[in-house]
Amino acid sequence: MPITYATSHIDGGLDCSSLSIGVLITMSESPIVKVMVIAGLQAHPVWAIDRLAVVIYCYVQSANYHYPRGPRPIQVNVRGSLISNDSTSCVVAGSFSWHTSEAIRMNAERLIAKMTSGNQLTAQWPTKTKITLPIQGETLYEASTLASSG
Repeated sequence: MPITYATSHIDGGLDCSSLSIGVLITMSESPIVKVMVIAGLQAHPVWAIDRLAVVIYCYVQSANYHYPRGPRPIQVNVRGSLISNDSTSCVVAGSFSWHTSEAIRMNAERLIAKMTSGNQLTAQWPTKTKITLPIQGETLYEASTLASSG
């Protein structure tokens, strides 16, 4: 069965404690993250790659810095694609809209500028652990889950 595409839209709270990061190996290395977005009673896994992965990582780090004991007040609006194979699917984000404090936003934007200033997005990426999306055969999931790292 071929890969199918559909759009998805999730409004909810970003679970900052659920961040997993790594590197997606394709033609070149790309940053990749997986986070859980809580909408109602359900938590939805959302994946992001390239620059959006860096942005998500920076917002989580900023929230963890400003609110080390929680709660981490980041509400998000996620638009993405539901990408599937014959046995599973996953949401790959195309955009995040952030609803949070000015302090978190300013700190995150400063981190984003720092992390994206090099020639490669993975130049300052904190791990080189390889991750594949769940639709790419068996999930190779060796990424470390980050706790707050101030």
